[in-house]
Amino acid sequence: MPPPEPRFAPRPARRDPVEVAAQLGVPVGLLLTNARSMPNVATSSAGRSATSPTATRILDAAEALFAARGFAGVSVREIAGQVGLNQASIYNHFEGKQALYEAVLERGLHPILELLGESAAGRGPQGEELLDAVLDRLWQTPHLPKLIQREILDDGEVLEAVAARWLRPIYDQGELAVRATVPPGAWSSEEIPLLIIAAYHLVFGHFISAALARRVAGIDPLTAEVREVHRRFLRRAARRLIEGMETPSAR
Repeated sequence: MPPPEPRFAPRPARRDPVEVAAQLGVPVGLLLTNARSMPNVATSSAGRSATSPTATRILDAAEALFAARGFAGVSVREIAGQVGLNQASIYNHFEGKQALYEAVLERGLHPILELLGESAAGRGPQGEELLDAVLDRLWQTPHLPKLIQREILDDGEVLEAVAARWLRPIYDQGELAVRATVPPGAWSSEEIPLLIIAAYHLVFGHFISAALARRVAGIDPLTAEVREVHRRFLRRAARRLIEGMETPSAR
């Protein structure tokens, strides 16, 4: 008998590294020397074998189904059927639905968290190179932004857990990277959080609104042909957004 599918268990929130650094009286960079060491970064415990070809097929199917219907609306049986397996075979790779859901998030969000942490610490890509690196990661898991958006709209216990474990740490690292990039006077300190959320929508929205773009604009944002156009557009848009609308920027 496979184990019962548990409710999604929220995880404790991560403390803001800026606040922690201030309390300790140390530079923030010292707290970010290795993105892998930060609290709440998921490990391979979410799945028993998350790197085999079969596990990758399971993760691909689970990502698309969770994006379409959310955590509560998908069963392990459906995921198994999507990849031509029986339900018991899923448990050879993942302990259950929650573990599989966490593995989907880890596969997509852990590399982004690492990129932002390394950038904030001054060791990783900066500016447009960082944007390109994040885009490259999202193109590998194109349904993940829609999955997160669905949980945001539901605004329930799943979002609470995802925000605590992933979205707040990503926001914290993004804030450090943005504050290091924004020219003096372009945005006030109170506007920085809004700037970060706007940047999130700009980057993730391309993947979230794919169905709308097909029906309204007549383009498919998730094709290889659009990929480089998207990259060039985001470079220009992000540059203008970071520098402030009053500041002209070179193309």
